[in-house]
Amino acid sequence: MLYAKRNILPIALALSAVGWAATTAHADATKTTGLSHSITGHIIFQSFTTTATLSIASVATNSATTVEEDFPTRTLSGQDDSSMSLSATSTQDPMSSTALKDTKQAAECMAAGVEDWDRNLQIGGVFIILFVSALGAMLPVACKHVVWLNVSPRLITLGKFFGAGVILATAFVHMLGGATETLKDDCLDGRMGDFDNWPGLLAMFAVLAMHLIEHVLTATYIGGSEDDLTHMLSHNATTLAEPINGSDIDEEERKTDTNKKMTISGPPHGHIHTPMFMDMDRRRRHLSTYILELGIALHSVIVGMTLAVTGGTEFKTLLAAISFHQFFEGMALGTRISELQFMRRPLVLGLLNALVFALTTPLGQTIGIGIRQSFAPRSPSSLIVMGVLDSLSAGILMYSAIVNLLVEEFASPEFRTYSRKARIACFVAMYAGCAGMSIIGKWA
Repeated sequence: MLYAKRNILPIALALSAVGWAATTAHADATKTTGLSHSITGHIIFQSFTTTATLSIASVATNSATTVEEDFPTRTLSGQDDSSMSLSATSTQDPMSSTALKDTKQAAECMAAGVEDWDRNLQIGGVFIILFVSALGAMLPVACKHVVWLNVSPRLITLGKFFGAGVILATAFVHMLGGATETLKDDCLDGRMGDFDNWPGLLAMFAVLAMHLIEHVLTATYIGGSEDDLTHMLSHNATTLAEPINGSDIDEEERKTDTNKKMTISGPPHGHIHTPMFMDMDRRRRHLSTYILELGIALHSVIVGMTLAVTGGTEFKTLLAAISFHQFFEGMALGTRISELQFMRRPLVLGLLNALVFALTTPLGQTIGIGIRQSFAPRSPSSLIVMGVLDSLSAGILMYSAIVNLLVEEFASPEFRTYSRKARIACFVAMYAGCAGMSIIGKWA
């Protein structure tokens, strides 16, 4: 505004001077032309001078005001444009923190291979697991059929119940807990939906499937309809009530002989030692043992694969935990195998059944070693497969441990013949197996 006043003021002064000069000249002229012309001319020229001065001053003021208003507007506009440009630059920056975080997480999820993987240690682990598993499963079989081993049967029995506790804790603590952690991994990114209880649902499905399979196989493999069983029970009851050799003896002697026969053979509703019942019991024991071995074998393959794709110090910890687990799990299964009644070569067939269990975990380790370079443990497909298999294995082990070990062993006629101290020792051994495997679950 000061700049405008400095330029307009000289022009106004010059015009005023011109007007004053014109007025003076006109006044001189009035001396010859008359008073009226002088007054008229003076008014005209004075009005012109005043009007011109005011007009120029108004134009100058308006121009200065316009310049003053426009200047800060342009300055603010420049600042807004600059801030908008910076904002757009930061928004469109591909290396922002959020983008970096997402990129890093995606890279971790799809990363293949195992860090700090030791080939020699892994191969040594295969033979360690093979030896421990074979020792646990074959020892009860050998002790049953090889006389010179001289291992106390009580020790084998306690090992069986301890192994039952190990299997039960493996199902609930290791397999089901691991499946829950796997199926809730961030790398799945909502692929499992809003349902969070997939491990429990899949484990329940495995329990129901195992129950159905065992029921169908029992009806098919064992045989014997309800009418046949009813007829056989009636026949045994009638036989027990008949006089010995058809002789006429008094009522007291008949009751005494009947009681003696019932004491030896058992009550009609119990375990009657007839050829048909013995054959059905033998087949049932075979079937339940094979179902138990199937569930343990599936779980062992998964454990072996997990061990093979583990590196560093974690591998050593996991190797120690799995060795402990495989030995006592083999003890439980080997004791059941030793009780099977094979028609011929019981020692050879028993050792072969135990060897099948001993080879399952090394088989899983071999598969894991072969796929370790291309295996991405946190990829969505790997997480879903491992989580589903762990859940199903947990359900299979739950059913096998509870139905085929706990219920069957604790309700067996043989267990009822144990002394009170022996029965308490079996319970303590089972609880100790559960506790020991649960504690190991803190590290592996």
